[in-house]
Amino acid sequence: MAVRALQFPAFHRHAASAQPRVISRWIQLVAGVVAMLAIANLQYAWTLFTRPLSTSLHASLATIQVAFAAFIVAETWLVPFEGYLVDKFGPRLLMAIGGVLVGLGWIMTGHIQSVWGLYFWYTVGGVGAGIVYGATIGNAAWGSPREPTASGRRSPSRPSPG
Repeated sequence: MAVRALQFPAFHRHAASAQPRVISRWIQLVAGVVAMLAIANLQYAWTLFTRPLSTSLHASLATIQVAFAAFIVAETWLVPFEGYLVDKFGPRLLMAIGGVLVGLGWIMTGHIQSVWGLYFWYTVGGVGAGIVYGATIGNAAWGSPREPTASGRRSPSRPSPG
């Protein structure tokens, strides 16, 4: 009985050459920083929106803050799974999906009419932010371009924002 090694599609030489590469890792790093700045608005500008949301939705501040908690949970707890998806499908596709989800979350939160709509769209934004975070940190934190990213292993070390 012959023993065969496991073959992972993303690790084959042909799979790596299927997508054109960015020549400089510095360009990738700068692009990652720009992406992180783009998703930071959902998290760090939250306090600017709590009072207007509370007024427009006729809800208490504690009720509104549940949306932020859902955002943080979706952004941080799903990163190991999202990192696995980045490793499997590549950072380009997942960064695009994450950007679309963040954009939808940001835009649709501006059009919500209920607290449940706020919860849903802010959580969607959190999933997108987690994807972008996992892909950029995995790309920046791991060594050689020949190695697969370790975003699923590296990202859980990020401290939760307070």
